[in-house]
Amino acid sequence: EDVKKILEDPDAYAAANPVAAAAPAGGGGAPGDLRRRKPADDAPCAAPVGTPVVIRGLAKRSEHNGKVGRVVSFDAARGRYDVRLEGGGLLAARPQNLTQQCAVEVVGEPGLGGQRGDIVSYDDRIGRYVVLMQDSSAAVSVPRQNCLLRVGTCIYLCELSMERFNGEMARITSVDRVASRYTVRCRSGEEIKVKLDKVVC
Repeated sequence: EDVKKILEDPDAYAAANPVAAAAPAGGGGAPGDLRRRKPADDAPCAAPVGTPVVIRGLAKRSEHNGKVGRVVSFDAARGRYDVRLEGGGLLAARPQNLTQQCAVEVVGEPGLGGQRGDIVSYDDRIGRYVVLMQDSSAAVSVPRQNCLLRVGTCIYLCELSMERFNGEMARITSVDRVASRYTVRCRSGEEIKVKLDKVVC
Protein backbone atom coordinates (compact mmCIF):
# COMPACT_ATOMS: atom_id res chain seq x y z
CA GLU A 1 0.00 0.00 0.00
CA ASP A 2 1.16 3.50 -0.70
CA VAL A 3 1.40 5.41 2.60
CA LYS A 4 0.39 8.63 0.86
CA LYS A 5 -2.84 6.95 -0.28
CA ILE A 6 -3.58 5.92 3.28
CA LEU A 7 -3.07 9.48 4.46
CA GLU A 8 -5.45 10.81 1.82
CA ASP A 9 -8.40 8.90 3.28
CA PRO A 10 -7.65 7.31 6.68
CA ASP A 11 -11.37 7.08 7.48
CA ALA A 12 -11.87 4.72 4.53
CA TYR A 13 -9.13 2.47 5.86
CA ALA A 14 -10.57 2.64 9.35
CA ALA A 15 -13.98 1.59 8.06
CA ALA A 16 -12.52 -1.26 6.02
CA ASN A 17 -10.18 -2.47 8.75
CA PRO A 18 -11.75 -1.71 12.13
CA VAL A 19 -10.04 -2.78 15.30
CA ALA A 20 -12.42 -2.73 18.25
CA ALA A 21 -11.41 -0.69 21.23
CA ALA A 22 -10.39 -2.69 24.27
CA ALA A 23 -10.07 -1.53 27.86
CA PRO A 24 -6.44 -1.33 28.96
CA ALA A 25 -5.23 -3.90 31.43
CA GLY A 26 -4.91 -2.98 35.06
CA GLY A 27 -8.48 -1.84 35.75
CA GLY A 28 -8.93 1.28 37.81
CA GLY A 29 -6.44 3.32 39.75
CA ALA A 30 -4.96 6.74 39.32
CA PRO A 31 -4.25 7.70 35.69
CA GLY A 32 -0.84 9.06 36.67
CA ASP A 33 1.58 8.00 39.38
CA LEU A 34 4.11 10.67 40.35
CA ARG A 35 7.53 9.12 40.85
CA ARG A 36 10.48 11.50 41.16
CA ARG A 37 12.01 14.66 39.79
CA LYS A 38 15.22 14.98 37.79
CA PRO A 39 16.75 18.11 36.30
CA ALA A 40 14.63 19.42 33.43
CA ASP A 41 16.01 19.00 29.93
CA ASP A 42 14.04 19.84 26.77
CA ALA A 43 16.06 17.94 24.20
CA PRO A 44 15.29 14.34 25.34
CA CYS A 45 11.56 15.06 25.14
CA ALA A 46 11.63 16.35 21.56
CA ALA A 47 11.46 14.04 18.54
CA PRO A 48 14.93 13.73 16.96
CA VAL A 49 15.89 15.66 13.85
CA GLY A 50 14.84 13.67 10.79
CA THR A 51 11.78 12.08 12.42
CA PRO A 52 9.01 11.64 9.79
CA VAL A 53 5.74 13.30 10.81
CA VAL A 54 2.24 14.00 9.49
CA ILE A 55 0.64 17.41 10.03
CA ARG A 56 -2.82 17.41 11.63
CA GLY A 57 -5.32 19.60 13.44
CA LEU A 58 -4.18 23.00 12.13
CA ALA A 59 -7.00 25.55 12.16
CA LYS A 60 -5.40 28.63 10.61
CA ARG A 61 -3.26 26.76 8.09
CA SER A 62 -5.53 23.80 7.47
CA GLU A 63 -4.24 23.39 3.92
CA HIS A 64 -1.19 21.68 5.45
CA ASN A 65 -3.18 19.04 7.34
CA GLY A 66 -2.30 15.57 6.07
CA LYS A 67 1.04 16.65 4.63
CA VAL A 68 4.16 14.63 5.39
CA GLY A 69 7.46 16.15 6.49
CA ARG A 70 10.51 15.71 8.71
CA VAL A 71 11.56 17.39 11.92
CA VAL A 72 14.48 19.79 11.41
CA SER A 73 14.57 21.41 14.87
CA PHE A 74 12.68 22.07 18.08
CA ASP A 75 12.39 25.54 19.63
CA ALA A 76 11.94 24.99 23.37
CA ALA A 77 11.12 28.65 24.03
CA ARG A 78 8.20 28.60 21.58
CA GLY A 79 7.27 24.97 22.14
CA ARG A 80 7.27 24.43 18.37
CA TYR A 81 8.85 22.01 15.94
CA ASP A 82 10.17 23.26 12.62
CA VAL A 83 9.14 20.74 9.97
CA ARG A 84 10.43 20.54 6.40
CA LEU A 85 7.44 19.53 4.28
CA GLU A 86 7.69 17.15 1.35
CA GLY A 87 7.63 19.23 -1.79
CA GLY A 88 9.27 22.16 0.00
CA GLY A 89 8.39 24.67 2.66
CA LEU A 90 9.06 25.00 6.38
CA LEU A 91 6.26 24.86 8.95
CA ALA A 92 6.30 25.61 12.68
CA ALA A 93 3.90 23.37 14.62
CA ARG A 94 3.10 22.35 18.18
CA PRO A 95 3.60 18.70 19.21
CA GLN A 96 -0.22 18.35 19.26
CA ASN A 97 -0.29 19.17 15.53
CA LEU A 98 2.13 16.41 14.53
CA THR A 99 1.93 12.63 14.42
CA GLN A 100 5.24 10.81 14.40
CA GLN A 101 5.42 7.95 11.93
CA CYS A 102 7.00 5.56 14.40
CA ALA A 103 7.07 1.85 15.17
CA VAL A 104 4.35 0.31 17.33
CA GLU A 105 3.27 -3.10 18.65
CA VAL A 106 -0.44 -3.92 18.75
CA VAL A 107 -1.49 -5.44 22.09
CA GLY A 108 -4.74 -6.84 23.48
CA GLU A 109 -6.35 -7.55 20.11
CA PRO A 110 -7.24 -11.12 19.03
CA GLY A 111 -5.60 -11.79 15.69
CA LEU A 112 -3.37 -8.73 15.93
CA GLY A 113 -1.84 -9.01 19.40
CA GLY A 114 1.95 -8.98 19.24
CA GLN A 115 2.06 -7.85 15.62
CA ARG A 116 4.17 -4.84 14.73
CA GLY A 117 3.56 -1.97 12.40
CA ASP A 118 4.23 1.68 11.67
CA ILE A 119 1.93 4.55 12.60
CA VAL A 120 1.00 6.59 9.53
CA SER A 121 -1.65 8.94 10.96
CA TYR A 122 -3.77 9.74 14.02
CA ASP A 123 -7.37 10.87 14.44
CA ASP A 124 -7.69 12.78 17.71
CA ARG A 125 -11.50 12.88 17.39
CA ILE A 126 -11.70 9.16 18.13
CA GLY A 127 -8.28 8.51 19.70
CA ARG A 128 -7.13 6.05 17.03
CA TYR A 129 -3.97 5.58 15.00
CA VAL A 130 -3.89 4.23 11.47
CA VAL A 131 -1.18 1.54 11.59
CA LEU A 132 0.45 -0.05 8.55
CA MET A 133 1.07 -3.65 9.64
CA GLN A 134 4.50 -5.02 8.78
CA ASP A 135 3.41 -8.61 8.10
CA SER A 136 0.42 -7.98 5.86
CA SER A 137 0.85 -4.35 4.72
CA ALA A 138 -2.79 -3.86 5.78
CA ALA A 139 -3.74 -0.50 7.26
CA VAL A 140 -5.86 -0.84 10.39
CA SER A 141 -7.40 1.62 12.84
CA VAL A 142 -6.14 0.93 16.37
CA PRO A 143 -7.10 2.68 19.64
CA ARG A 144 -4.31 4.31 21.66
CA GLN A 145 -4.71 1.81 24.50
CA ASN A 146 -3.90 -1.03 22.12
CA CYS A 147 -0.73 0.57 20.77
CA LEU A 148 2.52 -0.13 22.60
CA LEU A 149 5.16 2.46 21.73
CA ARG A 150 8.87 1.78 22.06
CA VAL A 151 11.04 2.94 24.93
CA GLY A 152 12.61 6.22 23.86
CA THR A 153 9.59 7.44 21.90
CA CYS A 154 8.80 11.14 22.45
CA ILE A 155 5.17 11.82 23.29
CA TYR A 156 2.83 14.33 24.86
CA LEU A 157 0.48 13.55 27.73
CA CYS A 158 -3.32 13.79 27.62
CA GLU A 159 -6.49 13.10 29.61
CA LEU A 160 -4.73 12.72 32.95
CA SER A 161 -6.50 13.46 36.23
CA MET A 162 -3.37 15.41 37.22
CA GLU A 163 -4.26 18.19 34.82
CA ARG A 164 -0.97 20.05 35.09
CA PHE A 165 0.68 17.28 33.06
CA ASN A 166 -1.82 17.37 30.18
CA GLY A 167 -0.16 18.62 27.01
CA GLU A 168 3.33 18.26 28.46
CA MET A 169 6.04 16.71 26.33
CA ALA A 170 7.77 13.61 27.68
CA ARG A 171 9.81 10.58 26.68
CA ILE A 172 8.97 6.94 27.41
CA THR A 173 11.67 5.51 29.69
CA SER A 174 10.21 2.07 30.44
CA VAL A 175 7.17 -0.13 29.80
CA ASP A 176 5.29 -2.36 32.28
CA ARG A 177 3.45 -4.83 30.05
CA VAL A 178 1.63 -6.53 32.93
CA ALA A 179 0.13 -3.29 34.25
CA SER A 180 -0.15 -1.68 30.78
CA ARG A 181 1.74 1.38 31.97
CA TYR A 182 4.53 3.57 30.68
CA THR A 183 7.02 5.38 32.84
CA VAL A 184 7.68 8.72 31.18
CA ARG A 185 10.09 11.53 31.93
CA CYS A 186 8.54 14.98 31.42
CA ARG A 187 10.17 18.22 30.30
CA SER A 188 9.77 19.39 33.89
CA GLY A 189 12.12 16.57 34.98
CA GLU A 190 9.38 14.62 36.78
CA GLU A 191 8.83 10.93 36.08
CA ILE A 192 5.30 9.54 36.22
CA LYS A 193 3.56 6.27 35.39
CA VAL A 194 0.62 6.50 32.97
CA LYS A 195 -1.73 4.16 31.14
CA LEU A 196 -1.09 3.39 27.48
CA ASP A 197 -3.96 5.62 26.33
CA LYS A 198 -2.63 8.71 28.14
CA VAL A 199 0.11 9.42 25.60
CA VAL A 200 0.12 10.47 21.95
CA CYS A 201 3.18 10.24 19.72
